[in-house]
Amino acid sequence: MPFSTRVARPSDAEALSHVAGLTFALASPPDAAPQALQAYIDRQLQSEHFVLHLLNPRKRLRVLEYLGSVVGYSMIDSAPEALGIAEADGLPELSRCYVLPEHHGHGGAQLLLDDTLAPVRGAIRLTVNEQNTRAIRFYQRNGFSKVGEALFECGPERHRDWVMVARR
Repeated sequence: MPFSTRVARPSDAEALSHVAGLTFALASPPDAAPQALQAYIDRQLQSEHFVLHLLNPRKRLRVLEYLGSVVGYSMIDSAPEALGIAEADGLPELSRCYVLPEHHGHGGAQLLLDDTLAPVRGAIRLTVNEQNTRAIRFYQRNGFSKVGEALFECGPERHRDWVMVARR
């Protein structure tokens, strides 16, 4: 199998930023303003941001590799902010799970999700844009169900996300 996963290292920060920059728009509404997306990438998805995530004991990052190159990543936050949704608050959050589009449909995302969630005991939440039907179907196939909605701030824009929970 050409795909593999491993725990992310600080030396992966540049590759993580690269994948994040290429995949963030895929997780956003199709009508999102390019300037808003780029502003978010510039303020949240640079290599220095990933270094901080990797050093944060609340966060666990994994990379998906294809033939030795990073083509995806995931992040679990063990203590995310409350959303005001009883079924989701107090749960760890799968806050990122992205794979480069040329690797969609080949099993890499499933491997990344499986390996990311393997150590999780109990329920876990995630948020996904309400218009990202491909991701919603993927998460539903993996036991996640909608428990509410939240707003995601992307620059001046507000995007509506589904809040989904899986009980493990």
